Amino acid sequence: MTETTGLFLAAAALGSGIGFQGSVSPGPLQTLLISETLSNGVRSSWRAAFAPVMSDPIALTLALSLVMIAPDWAIALIAFGGAAMLSWLAWGELKATAEDFELHRKPRRSLFQIWCVNITNPNLWIYSFTVNSLIIRNFWEKGGAALAGFYLLVFFVTIVSCNLATVLAVGALKQVFNPKALVVINRILGCALFCLALRFVYLGLVKLDVLKEASYATISFLTSSFEMLI
Repeated sequence: MTETTGLFLAAAALGSGIGFQGSVSPGPLQTLLISETLSNGVRSSWRAAFAPVMSDPIALTLALSLVMIAPDWAIALIAFGGAAMLSWLAWGELKATAEDFELHRKPRRSLFQIWCVNITNPNLWIYSFTVNSLIIRNFWEKGGAALAGFYLLVFFVTIVSCNLATVLAVGALKQVFNPKALVVINRILGCALFCLALRFVYLGLVKLDVLKEASYATISFLTSSFEMLI
């Protein structure tokens, strides 16, 4: 086996592994895939499976062009934007009724909404700056554009294929549930989206050092109060 063949095999292994991990990891897009499939079927939700193709290149391009870690305030802004978007979607899930499913009144999400969910996910940006961009740069240095491009091809084919597999699996299971069960599932998914939104808010506060300052203030207050008592 030549060195070039070994590099391409390594790119295939890394691309498929990271693509698979990106697809199956719990997050906004995974929740959206399930929710949209249950609400509007495979014909609507398949679009969400291709969301990484529309959003990841933007984050990767910025990561590769800057060649540095994004400043904390930028990650915080993305996190807060993602929290707002997830909260809005979660509210829609919680308002779902059985009639929405029986009469198919629940409108399908636009492609722009799907894109917004993924592009405002701070994990996408963190991962692009700290993992994917470094891997791409490494392959570029070792094998040029062909090797880096091959890695990206395998990565995107894997993540989209896994997303489509999720959509098809949920679409098949949808036939088992009646409208009332679908309402319960959608409300659970809505709560999951709210939890993700809170997690994004927490991440934003951490990046802005707000929590650190609050903890220091609390410790200082307790210390001064204790000193006054003794």
